[in-house]
Formats: sequence, structure tokens, C-alpha cells
Amino acid sequence: MNALTRRLALLVVALLALAIAAKVPVTFTYDPPASLEVRSVSLRGSFNNWAELPMHKQDNGTWAVSVELEPGVVQYKFFINGQWPKNMCDDPTFGTPQVDAEAQGCVDDGQGGLNAFREVRPQADQPAEDEAGALGFEHDPAAVRYVSQAAGRLSVRFEAREGAVKEAYLEAAERYPMHRQLAYGGIELWRAAVPPSPGEYRIRVVDSGGQEQNFGPFRPPQQPFAALDWVGSRVGYQVFLDRFWNGDPANDEKALATDEYNFNQAWNKDPGAPKPFVSKWTDPPAGDHCCHQYYGGDLAGFIQKLPYLQEQGVSLIYFNPLFTSGSAHGYDTHSYLEVSPKFGDKALLKKALDEAHKRGIRVIFDFVPNHTGLGFFAFQDAVKRGRNSPYWNWYFIKKWPLVPGDATAYDTYGGFGSLPKLNTANPGVQRYLLEVVKYWLRFGFDGLRVDHPQGIVNREAFYTELRRAARSVKPDAYLVAEIWERDSSWLQGDQFDSLMNYAVGREVVLRYARGGTLFSGGRMLPELARVYGTYAEAVAAMSFNLIGSHDTVRVLTDLGGGGLRDTPSADALGRVRLAAAVLYALPGVPVFFQGDECGFGGEMPSSPPYDLHRYPVQWDRCKPDLQAHFKQLALLRKELPALTSPVFRTFKGDGPVMAFLRGEPGDGEVLAVFNNSNEPTRLELPPGPWRDPLEARTYRGELELPPLGWRYLVRTGGGER
Repeated sequence: MNALTRRLALLVVALLALAIAAKVPVTFTYDPPASLEVRSVSLRGSFNNWAELPMHKQDNGTWAVSVELEPGVVQYKFFINGQWPKNMCDDPTFGTPQVDAEAQGCVDDGQGGLNAFREVRPQADQPAEDEAGALGFEHDPAAVRYVSQAAGRLSVRFEAREGAVKEAYLEAAERYPMHRQLAYGGIELWRAAVPPSPGEYRIRVVDSGGQEQNFGPFRPPQQPFAALDWVGSRVGYQVFLDRFWNGDPANDEKALATDEYNFNQAWNKDPGAPKPFVSKWTDPPAGDHCCHQYYGGDLAGFIQKLPYLQEQGVSLIYFNPLFTSGSAHGYDTHSYLEVSPKFGDKALLKKALDEAHKRGIRVIFDFVPNHTGLGFFAFQDAVKRGRNSPYWNWYFIKKWPLVPGDATAYDTYGGFGSLPKLNTANPGVQRYLLEVVKYWLRFGFDGLRVDHPQGIVNREAFYTELRRAARSVKPDAYLVAEIWERDSSWLQGDQFDSLMNYAVGREVVLRYARGGTLFSGGRMLPELARVYGTYAEAVAAMSFNLIGSHDTVRVLTDLGGGGLRDTPSADALGRVRLAAAVLYALPGVPVFFQGDECGFGGEMPSSPPYDLHRYPVQWDRCKPDLQAHFKQLALLRKELPALTSPVFRTFKGDGPVMAFLRGEPGDGEVLAVFNNSNEPTRLELPPGPWRDPLEARTYRGELELPPLGWRYLVRTGGGER
């Protein structure tokens, strides 16, 4: 074995050891109540995409399973006797006070319940046996995590053991210094931004002992995964149109003509069942608030509110479904190619898009490929003609006669008879849906958000074709997937540009804003680093970052501000301001649900009326101070280019303080600093002068942060890099 072969072999062994060492063995145990007969238990969580992991019965009557997990905070539930516990911290059937006594707490699961969570801590690193092992170098130019393009530059990164690298350089036609970017779980990522086509390059590393090692040569892909540069400079806003603003009361009653009630035979044959109805804007939520109580919000109202949105700094709108459907939420599509009459028509939608574009606001629509509503033409044809229908195989039909609303007659989404599941593996279904996407992009939309993308039967093939279809019509169309967990498999440059980044907004920003020892800066900053280390920098540049949406309780409620009818405390409002300041400082697009900037609460009760977070926006009750805060954050993103850069670097997490750097190292980079405690705190600053653009004051050496305080500080020259 020659010296080079031996060195490579040692490097492979070291990398394998690093991969193994990075994971931590964790045992989960379920101790059921004595009154419960348990037949089966599985563990499902954020670490395995909520797939089934069977647990095994122990001699003492408990159920257990051991898994190896990466360090960090994980969410999970036990799936018991084929059922999900609603609340992992208090469930009268499966366990009280906690279903898992070892859980450290619970967080919103996005479905009106609570997931348990635990913090998985890294094990102590083992000393390496040789130089290659001590360094733990890893780099693959074919992996988008290491090489991607954003802001007109090629981002090149490598991974090493934490503390093992003293300095590093990327050498191509020129020599570029590399900077320590991220640290988490015993590893570091180093990066440099170079011209888009550097040709062949090498990476030279000086380790902590002063020894030099060279790696390469490497060659980047001819067409690296590239960010859409228009996305990262935006401020996003989600509009749930029926509850946004009623600009034309004349179309309100049209909601009843298209409602699911007209098609659901299991419902409309029951004389005692409630019927859909139209309410006044200020009417209280009724039992059917979630789905069939209409308030009249429409496109005319959206157009009237556009000046307000522009004033707030909004530059990207995400519309919940606009197309003809059977409910207030719109996810039961009756026509993919027609605007719902309760909102207006195509001419009014075109005007809305044109008016938004005149103000520099781009717009994306909600697309639902997994299921339709009962009034969709293909489903209705199958109901009428049975197996003679050319659309019979567009669905997964189990029995005939086919009764609309009978969830046992066909596969559904979530067991809801109103949502028959589409067979996207059927070529006719796929062609139809892809033509829908192309139609609306030609119409004037700038991209789309895909609802429940993991539910379809041919995920990878379908979304690869969807990307090709969308980009064939609009090369810069923005494609977002409704995936809640951190999952880079969707973001390799062949499917989506971003996930709905709840993995940042809810698992990190929201937790940090809640405060307390468990959610300290020292624990949350590595979680941010882990996200940005997992995803390509091109993905970070296009991240769709949100804390709350139409699928979660209101952010104010999450932060202790009470429900729809409650008066929030000053502390809760301060924590909303803190959460917004963190979100606006991250790479990508900060997105808030309509009315969050007004300071509205809204819970998701487990009994009617449901979905109180979707109650109509009562514009006359908005809190001006909070609106001004959101407006100020949007202005800062416009004034400080570093805040719209793809570059994120960790600086310090200690106690209540979390601080990170934005933008390329050097003059103009921003140090974003936050304090999640109710006491003032101090932070030692990086060397050099740091200017606060709001105070017009320059700091050196140390900064004092007020309770629940934040600062965006701009490097103005001098100091180490």
C-alpha cells in the first residue's frame, strides 16, 4: 500500500468514525396506564419523517425502542393501538400527566394537538488517531450541501471536526480565504464564495497544530443548484382570502352555491345537519367556523388592502386556495381552472396580480395535487358513470355505488369523505395537474406552494416533472413544498426551491422567543446551524421562513398571549416582537400570517368552533405599535444588504443571548443579537466598530441588551474578520 492509498484509507475510516460518533443512542419508553390494554406501540418523529418505528413490549409491561439520533431537539409521538395521542403532555386515554414521562415538554403539532420533545445532547468527542482523523475533512462538489450558487457567486463549503481547523483557503485561478461558518454537534462548516465558474480548485487547510493538508483537485458541477436571486430580498405575507377583507358584499352568497353541501350526499340527506351560511365580518365564530361559515373576504378586498401591504414592506404574497371549492379553506378543489365566484372572477384576479406587480409584490398560489373536492368534474363523472367513466382510475375507489361523502368508498386525505385522494401515478391525472400549473404561471403568478406533497403515490417522479413544467413556462418560478420537518431530500435542485420552513420558525425561533433555560441561545443557535449546515446555501437564500400559518395557532397565542378573545400581556407582545426580529434577520423570506402584525391571538380548540386562528382580521383592532415594528423590520431588510444575503454564520449562543452574522465577512456585514430573558444582559462584541442604524450609535467592545431586546449592528471597518 503506497502512502497516498494509505492516507485515503485512513481518511475514509476517519469519516466513517465521525459519521457514527455524530449520532447518539437514545431509548424511548412508554409506560401505559394500568387501565389501558396495549396491543401495539410505535415511535414516530421529526427524525424519521414520522414513519413507523415499532416499539417492543418489555418484561415489566413497558414498551421501548432504542435509536441513534443526531444531537438537537427532536419532536415525536407514540402511536398507540393505531391512534395518535392528541396531547403528549396530557392525554386521559394514553397517559396523564404525560404520555412519555421522559419528555422535556410539548409543542404545537400543527394539527391542534401537542408533540413531545427531547433534547439529544452530543457525546464527548473521542481523540483521533491520526492527522486525517483529527481534521475530519469532508467535501463533495456533487453534493448541493457543499456546492451551490447564490447571489451570483458559487458557495463552496467543507466539513471538519470542531476546533480542528485554524485557517483554510480555496485555490483556483486565485486564492480565496475560507471562513468558519457554522458549528454544531462537534463539527464545523467552512465556506468561501467564488466566481460562478472557478474551474478546477483545491482546498488547503491548516489544522490547529499548524500542519498543512491539501485536498483536491475538485471540479464544480457544470450547472450547480442555483438560487432564484429575486426571492431572498422579499418580505412575505400569507392571505387567507375569505377572512382577509370583504371588498364586495355582492358576491358573498355565491359561496353557498359551490359549497360541499351541494355534493356531499352523506351530509345533505341528514335533515338535522347544519348547513353552510354567510356571516357578517364581526359575527362570532359558530360551530362550522373552520369550513362552512363564510365571511365574504374576496379579491376586491385584497386590492383595497394592497396600499397597506406595500406600506408594511410586503413584497411576496402567498394566497391560500383561490379556485372554486366546497369550503372556506379551499383545499377541496372543485375546479382547478376557475376562480371561486365568492372571491370574484379571472378578470378581477388578473387585476389583483397586475396591481401587486406594479407595487413590486410577487404572488404565489396554493396548489393541491393530492386530493380534490366532491364537486370536481372527474369525481362527479365517476359517481354518475361508475367503471364506465374514463376518470374511474383517477381515484382509489373501493366500492360501488359511489356515494360522495362516504369515506369508506374511496381513499381520502385524512379520513375526510370530502377529500377524495387522486391517483397521481395515472398519466391522465399527471398531465392534467401539470397543465394546471403551467396555466396559472402563464396567467401571471410567480410561483406556487404545494399542499401535502408527501401524500401522493409517485412523489419523486411527479415533482421532478412539475419542476420541469413550471420552469418551461416561467424560468424563475418559485416552488415551495409544505413539509414541516427538516428534510433536504426535497431540495437537491430537481424538485423544490424551499420547504415551508417550520423547522426554523417553530422549532428554533418560536422556542427561543419563549425563553427559559431549555430554549436558551446556547441550545437554539446550534439548531439554526444544523439547519443551514444540512441545506445548500442556495436553499438558505430562498427559504420560506414562517412561525405561524393557517395551520397553526397564532404566534401571539403560542407566546403566551391568550386566545381570540383575550387581552395579551406586555410580555407576550414583547416576545412577538423578538420572534419577528429573529425571523427577519435570517436568510430567505420572512413570512407572517395575515393579522399577526396586528397582535391578534387565535387558538385551535379540540371542539367546535374550530380554527379560531382563522377568524376574520378585525382591522380596527390592530395594535399600531406592533404594526410599526414589522414595518421597521422590513425597512431594515431593505436598507441593510447583508440581511438579504444568503450567508449565515454563527457567532455566540450563551444563556439568553443568541447572536449570528449575516452577509459576507467584512464591512457591511450585520451582527444580529437577541436577548430572550426579562432581564438586561451583556454581550462581548467581535473586534472593531459596530454601528446601530436605529440609534445612529457605534458600539465597541461590549453591548448591553434590554429585556427581550434585539439589535442589528453593521460592521463599519476595522477589526478582525
